[in-house]
Amino acid sequence: MQAILDSLMAQHRDLSVLIGLLERQPSLEPDPAASHVGLLVDVLEYLTNFPDVSHHPLEDRMAERLVARNALDTQLCEELEAQHARLARQGADLLRDMEGAMRRETVSLELVALNARLYAERLRHNIAFEELVLFPAAAKHLDAADWQAIAASVGAAAADPLFSGAVDQRFAQLHRVIAAEASCECEPASSPFIRRPPYSAPGAPPRR
Repeated sequence: MQAILDSLMAQHRDLSVLIGLLERQPSLEPDPAASHVGLLVDVLEYLTNFPDVSHHPLEDRMAERLVARNALDTQLCEELEAQHARLARQGADLLRDMEGAMRRETVSLELVALNARLYAERLRHNIAFEELVLFPAAAKHLDAADWQAIAASVGAAAADPLFSGAVDQRFAQLHRVIAAEASCECEPASSPFIRRPPYSAPGAPPRR
């Protein structure tokens, strides 16, 4: 089912926009309660409640199916699943620490900022790993029965609360910032992050 790969690639392009926000974040100091910190909390809230729950499990099932077909090395499958588990833990920890910084708890702002950039780097590495290894193997070796089994194993996908047509109110401000970066027709927003266009995965169709 090419539709699944197309959907995952589109989600990677969306994730890359959020990774860019994390990478380009202004300093958390001197005011950890500044509006841009709230946007970073929204980014982490989204990442820990959508990709970690819907996107990554689908990729894990794809990898497991490829291993069953002897089309992917077991160690590569284990590495992918370990990446996803590590990202889930780090994302949850970072969200907790970022929220603590906003409450002015005894959290090292320098360490939180460093961990945010490290998390972004690992997310980008995970995307590259999947697009270079997992997706080409899946496109070549999985048949219609495989894709049906994969889709059935994860159930119906939840609606994307940020990048779908109906944006969850929780992410309304974050969506306005993203829209401004993309120079789309959506409501513009002033943002400290607006510096460069969103990243597009190599070989991916142009973002519309």
